[in-house]
Amino acid sequence: MKKTPGSAPVQTRSRGIRETPAVRQQSIIDATMRCIARYSYSETTIDRICAEAKVSRGLINHHFQSKDELMAQTYKRLAADLLDVSRAAAANATGPEDKLDAIIKVCFAAPVFAPKNVKVWLGFWSVAHSDPVIRKAHKELYAGYRKALKKLFDQIAEVRGGTVDSDLAALTLTAVIDGFWLELARDPTSFTAEDALTSCLRVVDSFLPPPKTARKRA
Repeated sequence: MKKTPGSAPVQTRSRGIRETPAVRQQSIIDATMRCIARYSYSETTIDRICAEAKVSRGLINHHFQSKDELMAQTYKRLAADLLDVSRAAAANATGPEDKLDAIIKVCFAAPVFAPKNVKVWLGFWSVAHSDPVIRKAHKELYAGYRKALKKLFDQIAEVRGGTVDSDLAALTLTAVIDGFWLELARDPTSFTAEDALTSCLRVVDSFLPPPKTARKRA
């Protein structure tokens, strides 16, 4: 049992359990996400992360140079997890239309579309304007995400033999997805995941030229 000045005792991990540095870092990052979801970004302190991860301050300081670095790494991990799930969904789909549908569906399905997960995202969004490290990571994530969506919009338009304002389409779709995530955090009873998915698919259709033949979505 270890105790930091002015904080509650922290039950640390058993010394008999040997973990690699990568595993330790991930466990601390996971604990940080849980704290943000529970307490909010601003109320997530190192002491609370220590208690949640069952580690000492010294161990956190060993793996992360500062709280800012820990938060930045947590955001990057959160973003990487979303991208990994999106890529996996797209990889299992055939053709650009099915790939785009699959990426959208991921945004409104477990484990991504869950109040606790969305609260973590909102925590980082709340400081993206003021924290230069988070702002940079956020900008890179969204630029890459919109670029991938833009490419799919262009490919679909080409298949359909028409044109599309793919930049605006990608921007709009991303904004609509974010809007539903925000509403989930504010009032999860106001809509269903199916409502959100249907709305986003209609946004997609509104930008694209009509298909050459009628298409039924899975």
